[in-house]
Amino acid sequence: MNQSVIQKALIAIIVGSCLLFKTHAATVLIYHHVSDQTPKSTSVTTEQFQQHLELIKELKLTVVPLTTITNAIKNNTPVDNNWVAITFDDGYHSVYDNALPLLQQYNFPFTVFVNPKMVGPSKLYLDWDQLAELSKHQGLIANHTMAHENLVQDGLTDEQMIENIQQAEQMILEKLNQSHKLLAYPYGEYDDKIKKDLHKLGYVGFAQHSGAINETSELTALSRFPANGIYANPKTLKAKLNSIPFNIKSISPSDTKPMSNRPLLEVSLVNRDFYQSQLACFISGSSQPQKPEWVSDLEFKIASDNDIPKGRVKYNCTAPSITHSGRFYWMSKLFINL
Repeated sequence: MNQSVIQKALIAIIVGSCLLFKTHAATVLIYHHVSDQTPKSTSVTTEQFQQHLELIKELKLTVVPLTTITNAIKNNTPVDNNWVAITFDDGYHSVYDNALPLLQQYNFPFTVFVNPKMVGPSKLYLDWDQLAELSKHQGLIANHTMAHENLVQDGLTDEQMIENIQQAEQMILEKLNQSHKLLAYPYGEYDDKIKKDLHKLGYVGFAQHSGAINETSELTALSRFPANGIYANPKTLKAKLNSIPFNIKSISPSDTKPMSNRPLLEVSLVNRDFYQSQLACFISGSSQPQKPEWVSDLEFKIASDNDIPKGRVKYNCTAPSITHSGRFYWMSKLFINL
């Protein structure tokens, strides 16, 4: 076999691999405060926020309205590999004072999730006039429950929860003529029951566990990358903006409430574009990676070696892609240990 035939064969293999593992990976960023005068854990400074916007520009990503991504998933059409959406939770003043001028400068759309009962006049939260101004500059205003109720832990009945969400949506519609049926879970907390109710209502649900999303992602538990506090570093944010979702066939358990203090996570993949040995998983509360156990070529499981801490616990797994150099597959599973 001559050299040209070998080269053509190699090229065919490479092209075939790239087509098999073609990326459809949108990312969504979550912010709260954009200020150096607010709690650091939920804040980025104005300078950091501008660095993030500049990074998005340098990476040649396309900032799209959040509905562009959710509509693609609803219609089971591919999300674009360059899409990123910017979101803010709670509707703080700094979004209007500090973030909006920069978003206008870069001509980037964005979404603000608000709690209607907490909308100003207030020293902390925006009022309806300011939210209306955001709407004029590519701002989508969406639902964050009436008053930031914890849908998992506040003891709301199904009827109360549904009424809460619907009332918040109605107030946003009446005040701003916007109704997108996008809900950001307060504290990022949800469970199977809440997801089921949200699906019946026709809403999309956004959480706070990390990972890229694509057209196969679960519409009632879409992931977002936190970009504030300890996650504000542009170097680590770059890897997240370039991340790829695992092509997951099934994941167990689907619920967020663990059955034990060392919950077992079982994942089945459709295909695998990474080496098994390079899959790394981390569990909240531990600084050391947790080694997953491969059950088959496309199935792995992982459980904590120690009792998980109380509160929100995340199992994060990443692996470097073989066909997409420099990019990482990324997934996160939320457990809520009451």
